[in-house]
Amino acid sequence: MRPVNIFRVSRIRDERLFNIMEKHEASDHDNHITRIHEIESLCILADALAERGITVKDADGFYFGFVIPLIGKEFDLLKVTNRYCLNIELKSQDVGEEHILAQLRKNLHYLTLLGRELMLFTVVTDTLACYRLSDDGELEETDISEIAKAVRKCSAAYHGRIEKLFRASEYLISPEEDPERFLQGQYFLSPAQDYVKSQLLRDISNTSYCAFFHIFGRPCTGKTLLVYDLAKHLSGNGRTLITCGEEPSEGLQSISRTIENLDFIAETDIDSPDQIRGYDFVLVDEALHIDPEIFDIITRAAETYEQVCIFSTDPSAALTDPEQKNDIEGRIQSLGLTGEYELSERMRLNMELQTFITKLRHLYCKTEKTYEFEHVSVNYANNTDEARGIIKYYRDKGYVFINAHRQPDDPFEDLEESFGYRHIAGREYSSVVMLMDDSFYYDENGYLQGVPEPDPEHPYPNIFYSGITRVREHLALVILDSPELLHMILSLLD
Repeated sequence: MRPVNIFRVSRIRDERLFNIMEKHEASDHDNHITRIHEIESLCILADALAERGITVKDADGFYFGFVIPLIGKEFDLLKVTNRYCLNIELKSQDVGEEHILAQLRKNLHYLTLLGRELMLFTVVTDTLACYRLSDDGELEETDISEIAKAVRKCSAAYHGRIEKLFRASEYLISPEEDPERFLQGQYFLSPAQDYVKSQLLRDISNTSYCAFFHIFGRPCTGKTLLVYDLAKHLSGNGRTLITCGEEPSEGLQSISRTIENLDFIAETDIDSPDQIRGYDFVLVDEALHIDPEIFDIITRAAETYEQVCIFSTDPSAALTDPEQKNDIEGRIQSLGLTGEYELSERMRLNMELQTFITKLRHLYCKTEKTYEFEHVSVNYANNTDEARGIIKYYRDKGYVFINAHRQPDDPFEDLEESFGYRHIAGREYSSVVMLMDDSFYYDENGYLQGVPEPDPEHPYPNIFYSGITRVREHLALVILDSPELLHMILSLLD
C-alpha cells in the first residue's frame, strides 16, 4: 500500500468511484471495499482540516485503511515521518469513551515499535468530537485545531510501501518462545479470539460442576495463544493445568513460576486421575495428538473432581494412522459438550508463503494473486553431507530446522534444534528450513505425493506439511538428490 492525499480522494463522494480512485492511488489490490459511511467520515475530516488551514499539500502522505500483514490490525489513517507517527481513527457516530480509549491503547502498542513520537487521535465525525491519547495513556478531549497542528508537524512524510515498516515477528508471540512478552501482556487477541474468549468465560461462569468445552480451528487461527491467555485468566479463579506433548520447556516453566496457580504437565507423565486432582481447570492444546488412555484419564478426573476441561483441536492435525484411528475428535464430541467454539479467521497467515505452499502441493493451482516469492529460497544438495552443510548455513542465519524425516539412523537428527512434528504443534517460527528428497514426487495431475511410509507413526509427507505451515516470514527448502523434484519446484519461481 502507498499513501494517498486525503483531500484529493475525499472530493469524490460516490462509493464506486471513490474505491476506484483510492485503489489506484494506493496501489492497493486487495478486495477491501470502503463503505459509504467510511467515505463520508473521511470527507468530513478533510473538510474540517481544510477549514483550519490544512492545504492540499499538507493532506498528502496518509495511509488509508492499512492492515498489518499477518496480524489483521487495521488503522484508519496513518502518516509517518522520520520523527513522528500520526494516527487518526474515524467514528461516524459516538461509540463511547471506553471503546475509543481501548482502541487507541491498542494502537499505541502496535505503533510503538516504529520508534517514532506518536500522536494518536480519534474523531467522531457526526459531532466533530475529538480525543487524543495522553502521554500517560489516558483519554483526553481535544479539537480539530490540535489535529491540524499534528498534521502540519508531519510535512516530510514517508511515501514508500508501509508494509516495510512493520515486521510481523515483532507482534506475533508464542508464549513458549516469548514467555517474557506473554507474562507482560505484550500481545493482543484478534477480534475472533476475543469473542471466543468472552463467550467461553461467560459459559464457564454459568456452570458449577464438571463441564467440557471445545475450541477448534484450522492452522494460523491463534488457538494456542488463546488457550494460554485463557489459562492465565482462569488461574486467577482457581488452580489451572495445561497439558503438553513433551516435558515443559524452560519457557513454560518460567511462566509457571511467575503465574500463581498455573502448572504444566507432560501428557506422557499422566497415568492416574489423582495427578490431576486439585485442579479447577484443565486445558489440553493440540488434543488430537494425545493417547486415548490419557484422554480417558483426563475426562475421568474432570467428572470425578468436577473440573472444567477445555480441549483445543485442529481438524487436520491427526497426521499418523494411529492418530486417525484414535478419533479423539469423535471422543470429544461424545462428551456432551457444554460449549463449542470455532476460530475461523486466519489472522496470522502470510499470503505470499501460503500461496507458495498451495502451489507446492499442486503445481497447476490457480491463485488470485501472483508473487515473486522473495521470502522463499530453494537449494539443491547432491548428497547428505551437502544437505547438512546447507542446513547448518541456514541455522547460522537464525532459521529453525524442522526435521520431518525422522528415520532410524537419521543423518540429520543431531542437528541443533531439529524438531519433530509433536514438538512443533501449536508453535510458529519466523524462519524455517526443511528437507525434501525422493520421498516426494508429482503425479500426472501436478499434485505433490509421498512414497508410502511403512511405519504408520512416521508419515513423512504429512509431517512435512505440518512443519511447512509453521513458518511466518522466511522459508528455505533443501532438495536432496532429486533433480526431477528440483525441476518441478523451481518452475514455481520462474
